[in-house]
Amino acid sequence: SSRCSFSNNMGREGHGGGVLTSVFSFFGREETEKKPRISTFYWNQEKRIVQRLEEEVSTCVEIWHSYVHPRVRSIFSFAELDVILFQLARNVNKDEDPITGGSEDCVLWHGDITVNNKMEVQAALCIVHKDQTKTVGFTNRLLSFIFADDDSYALLQNLPVTKDALQMACGNQLCVNLAHISI
Repeated sequence: SSRCSFSNNMGREGHGGGVLTSVFSFFGREETEKKPRISTFYWNQEKRIVQRLEEEVSTCVEIWHSYVHPRVRSIFSFAELDVILFQLARNVNKDEDPITGGSEDCVLWHGDITVNNKMEVQAALCIVHKDQTKTVGFTNRLLSFIFADDDSYALLQNLPVTKDALQMACGNQLCVNLAHISI
């Protein structure tokens, strides 16, 4: 699998000038055993991720493709979009759906994260493009671009421009429930 590589530069003054962000992986090493895993940094340390089987991941991706907004097709190829959706399906709990799951509960992210200059943790996703360049994006911004309807997306575009993830109405920046994005 193609993972992004990141430096571990914590935003400290006097080190290279400017504020740098850090990206960490919850699962830095591959495990061959099929068992629930607990992330190294998690809002609820006792809750474990139960990962989907590959067939379940494929089914989720197939279902989510039917909700993708047409604007996405002009930016991402089908293969690039598949990679994004597969990462999404692999990095949330098996019993949770950030797209169609409803608005009651948080859907916690178990993938890569960023730490902004305020030391706030935010869900991040690595995109590997056709030319093998890599981009790190905020998971909730990417989800809103991919799945939000025109009216919701227009509201999001009118928010002040920031270099951070979108604010979550639940207050949990590791939540990736589309219904929790604060508009």
